[in-house]
Amino acid sequence: MAAIPEAHKLKVDKFRDFLRDREELNILIEKQESTDLDLYQALQDGLDAINYEYGYQTSYTLDDFPSWKILRDAATLEVLTSAGIHSARNQLSYNDAGGVNIQDIDVYGRYINYYNVLVNKVRAAVTNFKMQKNIDDAYGGSESAYSNLW
Repeated sequence: MAAIPEAHKLKVDKFRDFLRDREELNILIEKQESTDLDLYQALQDGLDAINYEYGYQTSYTLDDFPSWKILRDAATLEVLTSAGIHSARNQLSYNDAGGVNIQDIDVYGRYINYYNVLVNKVRAAVTNFKMQKNIDDAYGGSESAYSNLW
């Protein structure tokens, strides 16, 4: 994959900050878990999911998608999926006679809980966003003659 466009580097940094994926914060692995390119790809893949997997198709880009939070959460699902696949593929379990149990690189179990909560949240947010956008585009808004009565 080509280098990250300069205009998108700020988004990648903002996304990394949200994930708290900084070497000084990753005490156990003492490094960043994801490269800038990994996070950029997750943003692109999350946007792809928004555009094609939820409701009617749209053609947003990283430059014009209007909700950072929805994009960030969709990209987080991509990161959790990738990390879960990596963890499942590389998990090593060890049990000794004294009852000590060690599981190396076992983040899948912790990540899957976040994934399950987030997947429904993202689905609802994107669906509501697209529904409102569709209403606004079709009718010029969803105002009501009765909205000023309250």
